[in-house]
Amino acid sequence: MTETAENRLALVEKVDTDLLEFLARMPRRQQRAVLLLLMVVENLLYEMMRERRLREDID
Repeated sequence: MTETAENRLALVEKVDTDLLEFLARMPRRQQRAVLLLLMVVENLLYEMMRERRLREDID
């Protein structure tokens, strides 16, 4: 298993069950909007980490 997959698994294990139940009660359209937002945040964090690693490599 890759480090990224292990990180995601650890994150999933930390997700609050109340939050999951709340999301499950949302209409599908809102669920998709939340999922899209989470994907955007994940991509932004990935890019931030990548830029940080590049800066560290330069130094």
